[in-house]
Amino acid sequence: MNNRNTIRKKMGKRIFFTLTHCHKKLGGVSNRYNYKANMHALCFVDARFYNVKYQASIMTDCNFRGSELIGVDLYNCNLRGTSFKNAKLENVVFYNCNLRNVDFTGTRFLNVTFICNKIDGAKNLNVNEVGITILRTYPKLEIDDDLERLLLESANKQSVFDAKVIHVNKGKLNKWNLSIIQSRCGDKGLESLGKILQRKEKWERLYTVYSYISLIENWGPK
Repeated sequence: MNNRNTIRKKMGKRIFFTLTHCHKKLGGVSNRYNYKANMHALCFVDARFYNVKYQASIMTDCNFRGSELIGVDLYNCNLRGTSFKNAKLENVVFYNCNLRNVDFTGTRFLNVTFICNKIDGAKNLNVNEVGITILRTYPKLEIDDDLERLLLESANKQSVFDAKVIHVNKGKLNKWNLSIIQSRCGDKGLESLGKILQRKEKWERLYTVYSYISLIENWGPK
């Protein structure tokens, strides 16, 4: 695996994180974009994750009991059998994830959004609980032409486009995520986003929906 990763690094290709059946208690991570991570039967008890996106990843039978996940996006991930028992989830997005036998017993939710997930197989998930939003239909988000142009232009910045938070591709915006940003920052906050992204050529740590909300709160109109 080390040889394969070295070769991929020399070729400028992405290195995928792989770790399975590790019985050692592991710490969390911060400010990272993980694509096609392979994590099975790992222990993250009482760990802390901040501003992390997992996309197209396998995260099965992992233990996040008592952990803290703040600003974490889980997109197209297989979470089957994973436990979030007594964990704190804040500003977390689950998009099109496999939640079969995922345990939410005692989980605390704050600004957690479930988008197009099959949630029937999850354990002890009360979708009516305060702090949870369920989205099943594509949002009717009205964006004026100038804002759309600025947001699409921002896809030319690698630091903005790589994690594909507000873009589906370089010609299409991710209105699911933009609608979450609008719900948190209001119309004016969303309207300011395009202009904010023009202020710098290179941005750091724009990996999650929460990172864009924080960007607007720090750089937008007061």
